[in-house]
Amino acid sequence: MHRLLRQWISPVVLLVTVAMPGPLQAESPTPPREELSMELWISLLASDSYATRKRSELHLFQLSTGNREQFLRMQALLRPSSETPPSDLELYLAKQRLLEIIEAHRREIELDRFLYDPSFDHRTVVGWDSFRRHAGDGRDARLVFVAAVKECPDWGHQFDRLADHTIALPNLDKIDRQDTANWSLVLWNECENAAKVADKDTVRLTATLRCMGTGPSPCREHEQRVMSRLVGRYLRLAPIDLRDRIVIGLRYHCAEMIESDCRRVLNDPTESPSRVVTAMLASSSLNFCPSEIDNWIEDYQDDSRVSHVWRSMVPPKTTHRTQVGDVALALKLHRDGIDPRTRGFAALVADPILVFRPYSLGFETEQARALAHTNWSSLSPKPSGGH
Repeated sequence: MHRLLRQWISPVVLLVTVAMPGPLQAESPTPPREELSMELWISLLASDSYATRKRSELHLFQLSTGNREQFLRMQALLRPSSETPPSDLELYLAKQRLLEIIEAHRREIELDRFLYDPSFDHRTVVGWDSFRRHAGDGRDARLVFVAAVKECPDWGHQFDRLADHTIALPNLDKIDRQDTANWSLVLWNECENAAKVADKDTVRLTATLRCMGTGPSPCREHEQRVMSRLVGRYLRLAPIDLRDRIVIGLRYHCAEMIESDCRRVLNDPTESPSRVVTAMLASSSLNFCPSEIDNWIEDYQDDSRVSHVWRSMVPPKTTHRTQVGDVALALKLHRDGIDPRTRGFAALVADPILVFRPYSLGFETEQARALAHTNWSSLSPKPSGGH
């Protein structure tokens, strides 16, 4: 009879201990999973029993990995209420910790599908539609996007905040050169807000991109390709000088745009001398059509227009003037394998982008210029087209 009484009482005690917090709950075994609702499983996160807390956490995690409806419901139940301070701090912290784990796991799954599953709806990933508008939507762009979101889960939302002007852009001087995520935000924002007249932000970004020691310089090839697309997009939309556009485009491998710009400048005799010089140097560096470039050099060899004036700050502080024909001669020598310094270009300075600094290809006196140009006809014929 005592045995029958114990069998009848045991289920009652079990239900009471599950429903009531306190020491009794920790001493009782966790009921079968199917008997508890999601809310009760969440309440067990604050159980006095370590084993119960861990079983509850594992079960809730498994529930969240089911369909999207289950995940959204779990997310809503775990989110903190407006109650301040929380009545049960331990439960509050346990819910926060589990929510972070669940959201990180869900994000990982979605990003993997975003990268590899053709059937995945990319529009569900916050920020992707905005990012791909200027960065492209190929695998390279997706890899950059995923890496940024993994590093900063809120990264996709920042595009909307930039559009609404609710966040400030990172300081250009403080962005690491390998920080593709932040440089992408800066370039994207400039593409979105491209105005007809350059403002101070455009001027500053243009100067940063032009200098080899500043601006984005990603290490990975796929990041370099995405950065090239973003920079190219910026150069097409921003109101910047054509010379800056050519130099920056050459630096970031925007080959098609540079080729088009160089042809447009060099085939137009009314273009300014400084633009002609920049285009000649860029086309020679890129070498997209050797015979065509050699023809341009021949066309401009007698052009006496001054493109640059440079005064040395070192005694005797001489003034050098660069004519278009001087640059044509220097490039002719260089492409024929002759160092221009050996033919009178004593002030020549190398350039990592244009090969030579345009201002350094001039002369101090007309006599020095005449002597260098006199040697033009004495050059031994060699096959042209080299760098």
